[in-house]
Amino acid sequence: MKILLHKNIKLINKKKTRGLAKPLIFLISILLNSCMFDFTPQIHKEILKAQKLIIEQKYKDAISIYERILKESPENEIKVKIFYQLGDLLSINLSKNKKAIYYYNKIQKVTADPLWLMKSEERIGEVSFRYLRDYHQAFKSYKKLSSFKPRLKNFDFYEYRMALSLLQDKKYKKSERNFIRISKLSNHAYSLRSKYQLGHLYFEQKKWRDSITTWNSYLKYEQRKEYIIRTKFLLANAYETIEELKKAYDLYYSILGDYPHVEVVQSRLKSIYARRIARKR
Repeated sequence: MKILLHKNIKLINKKKTRGLAKPLIFLISILLNSCMFDFTPQIHKEILKAQKLIIEQKYKDAISIYERILKESPENEIKVKIFYQLGDLLSINLSKNKKAIYYYNKIQKVTADPLWLMKSEERIGEVSFRYLRDYHQAFKSYKKLSSFKPRLKNFDFYEYRMALSLLQDKKYKKSERNFIRISKLSNHAYSLRSKYQLGHLYFEQKKWRDSITTWNSYLKYEQRKEYIIRTKFLLANAYETIEELKKAYDLYYSILGDYPHVEVVQSRLKSIYARRIARKR
């Protein structure tokens, strides 16, 4: 049809019909564009419709369209993008995280593209860790990501999340080994943060003196105020637990104006003061 239309345009140009050629050329041009639009695959029109619905925040309607497209068995390249979009819509916008994981997993069955394998595994790890609290799955995802060759840009983050997943899963020995190793790597992006988590690991196990030693070491290097305040609060709690009340009192007092929940610190100060007075009687 395109060839026929172009021939007609040439014919009109040759005749140079006054007052008629330009309107005809314009009309044929519109017809040509209309025909080309009609040739656009229906699947692409549906995708555009779904994207418009997302902009309008009609997420469930967009999901219905995407799922309808998948039933038509599109090419794998299109499937991958739809699976990823569905995962994000379900997790980020509708909090349906298990179903989101289902679609992220399907990406890995239809492509060997390293970029999509990485992106989908990152989402599985994040959703599992942050929302589902499935730390076993999170560990598996971050371990897989850390094994990519060549090493991925976020390798340090994956290692840190592996150790943190083990801590959250109460696998203390394995988590401790990982945090100790990372904390000793001066060029690791999460070296200092791992030292803090190591103190938290000891705190959870009620190894108060180990947590105190670790956190005091950590505070020598930490410069971010919010982390310093949070650590001092936990450190004071550990001192209070082992009855070193003056150290606990001094730490609580040092963060009195900065800790987000002032009433909590004031309560601890009153309690420690009362205990210290009782000791002197």
